[in-house]
Amino acid sequence: MSINYFIGLLGGLAIFLYGMEMMSNGLELVAGDKLRVVIEKMTSNFFKAILVGTFVTAIIQSSSATTVMVVGFVNAGLMNIYQAIGIIMGANIGTTITGQLVALNISAMAPIIAFVGFCLHSFANDKKKASLGQAIMGLGFLFMGMELMSQAMEPLRDYPGFVTLMTKFENPLLGVLAGTIITAIIQSSSAALGILQAIANQGVIPLRSSMYIVFGFNIGTCITSVLSSLGSSKNAKRTALAHVLFNIIGTVIFIILSVFIPIDKIVLSFSRDLPAAQIANLHTIFNVATTILLLPFSKKLAELSVRLIPGKDKELKEMSLQYINKNVNKDAHATFTDVRAEINRLLAIVNTNYRESIEILVNFDKDRYEEIFHREKTINHLNKEISAFIIDSLSLPMDEETSSNFVSYMRISRNLERVGDHSKNIADAAKVKSEENLEFTDTAYDDLKTLNDNINQIFDATLEDLSKDKRVKITKSLYQKVQKYITEFRYDHMLRMRDRTCDPESGLIYEKTLTAMERISSYLSNSAKLSI
Repeated sequence: MSINYFIGLLGGLAIFLYGMEMMSNGLELVAGDKLRVVIEKMTSNFFKAILVGTFVTAIIQSSSATTVMVVGFVNAGLMNIYQAIGIIMGANIGTTITGQLVALNISAMAPIIAFVGFCLHSFANDKKKASLGQAIMGLGFLFMGMELMSQAMEPLRDYPGFVTLMTKFENPLLGVLAGTIITAIIQSSSAALGILQAIANQGVIPLRSSMYIVFGFNIGTCITSVLSSLGSSKNAKRTALAHVLFNIIGTVIFIILSVFIPIDKIVLSFSRDLPAAQIANLHTIFNVATTILLLPFSKKLAELSVRLIPGKDKELKEMSLQYINKNVNKDAHATFTDVRAEINRLLAIVNTNYRESIEILVNFDKDRYEEIFHREKTINHLNKEISAFIIDSLSLPMDEETSSNFVSYMRISRNLERVGDHSKNIADAAKVKSEENLEFTDTAYDDLKTLNDNINQIFDATLEDLSKDKRVKITKSLYQKVQKYITEFRYDHMLRMRDRTCDPESGLIYEKTLTAMERISSYLSNSAKLSI
């Protein structure tokens, strides 16, 4: 075999993989942030979760992207393991679309497809259309790469040694092992399947050998979700493990069935006389049948993953990022899920500090004041880390909507840091009030309680899982009430100062507290408008 053929094989492989990545990224940009929302919101029912997983993966042409997103949702506490398993099952079905697409065998049209995609990508004014052009161009490159690989491997048909090697994969263990290793290296079962289809089209590997390699592809593709779970919560690791278990169990079932049932001959009986189509059909049958067979045992699968990874998560240092893992590469949507979870955690810490500061204003406690002071350092550190991570993440491929969401959450993080500052101002006022034995009038305490009740309701509305419209409506109404009360209370306070029913020094502390509460309600209300 000439070195030119080997170079042609590498070149075809590079174009094929580049086309696959370009098509997947383009489709993901076309779909935008809506797919992440669909996955997050439409998984209340297990069968619905399967449909969502199938639909999303079929659109973005990447089961790895879907499963990584799901692991992120579980890590963020937005989804449980059982729901995640449903989406993973659906993702395994959705990923078969790519193989069927490759089996269309339209290589002759590939240059035209790539050119049309290039024109759309380069000259479209609308970014969605440009992303669609990128996906179409990627599809053209994919078929061009397939054709180059097929041409480069054509001489292999005349090499008995290579043909003999291919037949050795009829051994289930060798076939599954080869498929697993190949997919684990390139981290894409769709790409691995396409390479196998290109080899098969030259007639150098029988479907019987391809069958076990395909089974291995499904195990190897789990490496992406496993890597994404590193450094995450135990539930995220359990989700990745459930993905591995699902594909291993499916592979074992099919290997046992192949001893008694001629699966390869059944596939050949209804497939076109094209090896790529036969492999695509085999891949589809494996994933659909595995889902149907394991569907009744989905809860058992979740329970098994919990048993294999027992215990609870270790308590992380307060200043450590809990949901964001800088060492794991994720796509924009999975990364945004981590950011939002970290922001929610920051919001909870800020909420605690605010409530504590109001409590020590009434009954000062030195230890609680020190805790507030320490928590404020945590808030400042987390804001800095989250903001830096968001800035780095903006370099990821994403549509305008997702980019806007990242920027909005960076502003929310900074707003929360400001809320933390004003909460500490209240705590400092409480300390001065205690040290100088100052007191407020009963009316002043009642006014502060009224303000506090409304601000706590703003916190609650921001923390609750509400639709954006409902959250904005509630927080806006409460913010307006706070502003109205503060205007009234300041006027009443001025009258008390004039009538000398209020100590001037206490009055300064009271005024400082009103200002802090006014700013806190403002920053929280603005954050509600920015959140999604």
